[in-house]
Amino acid sequence: MLRPASFGAVMAAALAFAGIASAQQLGYNFNFTLPIASTCAPVNVAPGNTVKTSLTALCPTLNAGSNFGVLISAFAGGGGTYALYSRVQTPEGNGFSIEGTVANTCCGTVSEVIGVVRQAAAPTFQSNCFIFNQEPRAGRIVLTLASGDGQVVASQIVDVKAMEFIRLLDVFAALNAPPGDVDNVRATFESIVPVAGGAPVLFVASCTVQNNTSFDADFRIAKFHF
Repeated sequence: MLRPASFGAVMAAALAFAGIASAQQLGYNFNFTLPIASTCAPVNVAPGNTVKTSLTALCPTLNAGSNFGVLISAFAGGGGTYALYSRVQTPEGNGFSIEGTVANTCCGTVSEVIGVVRQAAAPTFQSNCFIFNQEPRAGRIVLTLASGDGQVVASQIVDVKAMEFIRLLDVFAALNAPPGDVDNVRATFESIVPVAGGAPVLFVASCTVQNNTSFDADFRIAKFHF
């Protein structure tokens, strides 16, 4: 979840089931890159209903200006199923949408995003990638960029602190990839044994292809291998 200073953030939550008489309450907190957690207000959602709110209304204690982090939601006091969606946009409507995704508790240590791009000519496309360490311990993620035919473009180990959210702006530059335009690139994220030992940490990752003229973008959640 991003909220640059000139952008607003809205989100919608919908219950995926009906037939329950009482309203359900979703609890939220917002984790920053530092990481620092900000507790946000709960939202009551009636069965079968959709609720729309804003990040400012949901988390009034957020610092003014730009915020970059992870919005974590859960049913207050128990289980349940629901869908979550957010959009960040300028007053003119330019922006990007981010689908809610479940925390990784089941699906292994490797996830991928396809279709990553770098293009210098107008409108100029830049790809950014994001990693969130779900665990209260440090971890290591190997991020590899590979061309459509499987050739490695760049690869690097990214150290993530406990519960840290990392932005890799212009992921090609961040990984010291060779200069030049590239298209149809696959970003592979693999959690490996941390420096301190133990099992690889659980994580969520995504990438975006950003239009640097209009500053709209699409977010692609990294999908795990099953």
